[in-house]
Amino acid sequence: MVVFMVVGHTKFSPDLVARQIAGSYNQADAFNHRQLVRLMTPYSTAGFYGDEVLHTWKAGTEKLFSSINHIMSYRGFLLLADDGKVELGRPETPDVNKFEPFEDTGPLYKDAKLMLECDRAACRSLKEDVFPSLRKKEYHGVGRAAVTDKCQDSGGALLLPDSVPECRKVRLFTRRHADDRYWREQMNWMKDASVNAVNVALASVRPYREHPELHKEPYGAAKSTVEMYAKYVPHEYAPDRFEIPNRDRLARPSPVQQTIVLGTDAAASMQAMVTSTQASKKDRGGSREATAKKVRWSGRAHSEALAGALLGPPFDGKLPTKLAGWTELAEKMPKPPEGAEWDVQTLKRHARMMAKTRADITG
Repeated sequence: MVVFMVVGHTKFSPDLVARQIAGSYNQADAFNHRQLVRLMTPYSTAGFYGDEVLHTWKAGTEKLFSSINHIMSYRGFLLLADDGKVELGRPETPDVNKFEPFEDTGPLYKDAKLMLECDRAACRSLKEDVFPSLRKKEYHGVGRAAVTDKCQDSGGALLLPDSVPECRKVRLFTRRHADDRYWREQMNWMKDASVNAVNVALASVRPYREHPELHKEPYGAAKSTVEMYAKYVPHEYAPDRFEIPNRDRLARPSPVQQTIVLGTDAAASMQAMVTSTQASKKDRGGSREATAKKVRWSGRAHSEALAGALLGPPFDGKLPTKLAGWTELAEKMPKPPEGAEWDVQTLKRHARMMAKTRADITG
């Protein structure tokens, strides 16, 4: 069963995952793609899909399945491979239903009855197909990759193996909401369930590399997959078959990353937080002076120093109103380490927040 999110519905699993990732991001220090991927690892799996997956599947499905009208009005889709023994009984005629009538015609079946028949079909498949194969030691798994006697087509078509004598007819059921008690079947969705029809459809499925007219520009306008990985993916997450150079700035760890250790000494805390790096001629295209780094704000280390500067002269508990005043306030902060400077906008933001919570400092 496939459940799609409807626009406007926010209480859905992908939204919950996104909220968890956003919460982790807001509470963590993520400065490059490596650290960002680490925050997403508990919720997702990163992977690369090449020619083994990227085929023109749409061209094949059009030959085998009919189109679904009003597809945007349905949220749930259920596919049932009928073994010829599925008995759903007579279609239902709901007397009272809180949902709008289906826009498309088709028999309606109760959710409980359909789920029961799905379970029975699965049990029959285990009892009649899987378990006997296990006893005979002929079971190889599920999917095309598990089939040993694949059909060797000279053109590389993904045809069914010669050992497949028949195919099951796939039936499509749709409903409008998870609380809807009725499923609608789209009649004759699978046009032909014969092995020959399936092979004809599969023969039209070809890799995208054979259809340059269907080519889409990769993310970031990269000229190739190798360049895309080099620019946007940490080196250890790129597949082994791509030789990604370590010199690319976004594909390697950040130049200097120091562990933040908050202590009682403000100067020592700032020294641990500020990182600086000298740009090389190779990466930057020429030598130039390193620009000053901004001091990274820490409430534990810097709040008292900022409050003391605001309460002392010439401010006396009042926030500056001009840029010159904010610049003077930055000069009264503890001396930053060499190569770093206080950011006036950062001080202004935290000073205004402080004025909202302290009675001795006014804006």
